[in-house]
Amino acid sequence: MSKEDGMRLFRPALALSLLVAGLTPAVASQAAASKPQDDVTVIAVIDSGFSPYHQDFLASEVPADIKALPLTKAPDTWVPGFPKRSAFAAYSPLSLTLDGEASTNMDALHTKDKAAWASVKQSTPTAIDYRWIPGTKVIGALTFGAGGTIYGTGGAEHGMGTTSVAVGNHHGACPSCLLVFIQYADAASAEAALTWVHHQPWIDAVSNSYGFSTGIVARDRIYNGTDVVTERAASERGQTTFFSAGNGVENAFTVPNSTLKSSQEGPDWVVTVGATDPNGKDYTGTGKPADIAGIGVSYPSAYGSTTVSDGKNFSGTSNATPQIAGTYGQALWTLRKNAAGASRTQAKGYVVGSSVTAKALRSALFLSAVPTAGGYTDGLAGLAQTPAVADSRFAAEGYGTFRGALNKDGGVAAEVARVVNIAHGGKPAARPDGEKDWFVVDSWCRQMIWGAWTQGSYLNDAKTPVPNANPVAWPTRTAIQEACPLLARSSSPK
Repeated sequence: MSKEDGMRLFRPALALSLLVAGLTPAVASQAAASKPQDDVTVIAVIDSGFSPYHQDFLASEVPADIKALPLTKAPDTWVPGFPKRSAFAAYSPLSLTLDGEASTNMDALHTKDKAAWASVKQSTPTAIDYRWIPGTKVIGALTFGAGGTIYGTGGAEHGMGTTSVAVGNHHGACPSCLLVFIQYADAASAEAALTWVHHQPWIDAVSNSYGFSTGIVARDRIYNGTDVVTERAASERGQTTFFSAGNGVENAFTVPNSTLKSSQEGPDWVVTVGATDPNGKDYTGTGKPADIAGIGVSYPSAYGSTTVSDGKNFSGTSNATPQIAGTYGQALWTLRKNAAGASRTQAKGYVVGSSVTAKALRSALFLSAVPTAGGYTDGLAGLAQTPAVADSRFAAEGYGTFRGALNKDGGVAAEVARVVNIAHGGKPAARPDGEKDWFVVDSWCRQMIWGAWTQGSYLNDAKTPVPNANPVAWPTRTAIQEACPLLARSSSPK
């Protein structure tokens, strides 16, 4: 997959902010209840389409630690906090032909299951057609797009890359996580899907590798269609939202796009994910500012699969976002596993009983990130490299980068271990000079534009004053400080 194709973006269409209303009773009968599983961790991915036939999603291929999960049974019988069946307009399994043979063509299986796939109906905020896929880790498969299909032909759909990088059994940063996949077709259906997820306290995180714009400039990422009120409430309850920062105005990593004026990437309660070159350089043209970064090119995934076992590399901030969401999810799953019997239900910010909050886990994630050596590479040419200027690295990669499957010092497991250690009170490695002040300013600016938040680096009190501008030592931070009041006055936050 090329850098230019690293992220699917749709042309803008102002979305309606849709709240989930009361839903009609379900038609399915109640199955026998199973024992609740307190360490279950669920990531939702909103994207274009994927193939559940791949080994990355088969129950037979899940890690040993979650082999005991009853993945053939309805999720309402064993996932703690899952809604009652009466919360859905329709609730039933999507029974597919699952075949683990490496030579099996996924499209042939899809054709064989044509009738099953045709039974999937479009969900709306007031009528959810909830399906799950027995024999896989897919405990939710929905479409909010009119005329859309969950299945991605030939494994070539963008969502095949994002889902596999997030939770894939073999490629995922969180192989121990379960998946709720939601297909969308345009801005309105994406926003409806996102708002629905934000009303689901049993979903721990949501990964979004897309972004909308006004259309004034192509892919300008100036947009205000998100229900940020519901999103903020979900974050304060304990759910974490990850959004890709973008691959630049022309989607080629060359001319950067701002993230501050987008209701998707801009709010302080959203984890905005940038991308870093595998060689330790930031891209000139990724979205900025970002909170954290993942790998932006040549990352192993199930994208482009032709059989149930193969796959190709994935790229862009589209890749970095599910990579980071998965790292967060695997750390959360580990913490829950080590706290036997602790509730997994989100309440007042807690996500592991009454011992670990989502805020603390996000902080541990940030402080576990490793800053690159700095400098920029031209994403389009892939040749020109320039040094970083003072604090410009913070804008590009936030706290730093996770390398995931490309980490030569232990892969994802070693990175997750760092996050868990800090979440348990361990001391992080020394952090760069100016980092704390940078994120106070970043948080202050985002809250000025999109509204106050109780869990940000800026708390609007004497303990976290906004540092003085310093154009010589911190030119990028100073530019944000000076521009932000103007940005806030031209916005219409909710």
